[in-house]
Amino acid sequence: MDIDKNLERVKQVKGLRWLNRLRKRTEEIPEWASTFHPERLPCQMEGDELYGGFNLCQKVVFTNNEAWIIRFPIAGKTSEAHLDEKVAGEVATLRLLHERTNIPVPKVMAWGLAIDNALGLGPFIMEEFIQGESLKNILREEAEGSMLLRNDLDDKEVEIIYRQLAQFTLQLFDLNFSQISGLPFASTHGRRPLTVTAHEIIRLGGVDVLGPRSEGFSTTKEYFDHVVEQHWRQLLGQLNSVEDEDDARQKYIFFRVLKSLTDRHVWPEYNEGPFKLICDDLGLANMIVDSREKLKITGVVDFEWSYTGPAQLLGTAPWWLLQERPELWDFTPDMRARFLRHLGLFKRVLEEEEKHAPEYQSRELSKLVERSETEGTMWYHMVLQGFFHGPGSLPWEQLKDHTPDWDLLASGIPEEDIRSFVAAKMEHLKLHDERLKKTETTYDEMLAGKWSIQGFIDEVEAPYKHAAEIPEEGIGSSVAAEMAHLKVHDGMAEKDGDHP
Repeated sequence: MDIDKNLERVKQVKGLRWLNRLRKRTEEIPEWASTFHPERLPCQMEGDELYGGFNLCQKVVFTNNEAWIIRFPIAGKTSEAHLDEKVAGEVATLRLLHERTNIPVPKVMAWGLAIDNALGLGPFIMEEFIQGESLKNILREEAEGSMLLRNDLDDKEVEIIYRQLAQFTLQLFDLNFSQISGLPFASTHGRRPLTVTAHEIIRLGGVDVLGPRSEGFSTTKEYFDHVVEQHWRQLLGQLNSVEDEDDARQKYIFFRVLKSLTDRHVWPEYNEGPFKLICDDLGLANMIVDSREKLKITGVVDFEWSYTGPAQLLGTAPWWLLQERPELWDFTPDMRARFLRHLGLFKRVLEEEEKHAPEYQSRELSKLVERSETEGTMWYHMVLQGFFHGPGSLPWEQLKDHTPDWDLLASGIPEEDIRSFVAAKMEHLKLHDERLKKTETTYDEMLAGKWSIQGFIDEVEAPYKHAAEIPEEGIGSSVAAEMAHLKVHDGMAEKDGDHP
């Protein structure tokens, strides 16, 4: 599934505007950072800016040689509505892990919401600087843009890394919670988690899939139904969620069948808890090691998109075994074999780590990982935790293969519903492409000075902000009526000035 190209252009413009603001305030960063030091010591910036998937980082060194890293969420990489929440959740997670585990997470030295940033650059976190090399760059393929684990790595090197991740996972599994909720806990009832899946659908799909957030979830089934519904709402609401008629048919059938699979993949003994700390984006790319030779993990960073969630999302085959997210891979027998071989290696080292520690003699975690593979539930987990899925991806195809009656379930979907959906999505696709032409014309006019930056952003975003809410009920036999609710206004916003 592709991202909305109109929103992609807006995110690009927002990011460049924010970077320009940063450039104008760069010289003020050392003095500003010093106000957060306990002794208000002077500091200076050291090294180049570091860019991650969601953040820009800058190292500062104080006169006592103490080093911090300052993390700013990059505008456009995080939706404006969730900037503060993203940072507050990460701080809560880091502090929890620092207090209750031995996982080498950086100590939070200072942090603040957007309103607390005197430089006007949004929320921020200041952490102790961890010396070392990024494991991501050591492990990745040489191909441009690829995050896939290098094929020439020796199994002994992979085992060194997996063993440390197994130790971290065991510690995470020791943490128990009574509800499924975002962090920090807003109340005794919690709140719906801001997952990376929901966030990316909102940011790049233009569909608000979070819904009311005043309370969390008390069972795994409730939560899984909620996540399936998020994918469903994206399919219905994102204008270009399909590529053509055949793609629309395949996706409609897939997500209709997916709606019926929750009961099969909820493990009853864990349905009501205890729940675990789930870190959606935690993987090999988040690790800092001492050297390429020793591969000892000295730091684990980037804990945005963390929440308390179902135990089986932690007790499952990790998506990060080959470093890259599985929904990015086209299904091939070789890729499946490669993933399963690395899963076998991880399971072995996890079992060995359990045997070495008296408190893990029950082997609860390794048994769950094995169960997720045997029952095929690991593919269900990957589908739920992924985003922008499409036919042919590894998790997609493997979930179908591990559902013996998939074809029977698919055959029960009324053909009328499928045809109505396909017809409606073809209209959506035309609307997306029409908007894209307007967006690109307006973008060129902005570059020529005919639109302010904020005016361009408002112009493109206005139809998405005015879009009708998607009804909670499924399409069923009323597909035509429901799709009518998904029509997005094509009105234009007024041109106005740029608001920094």
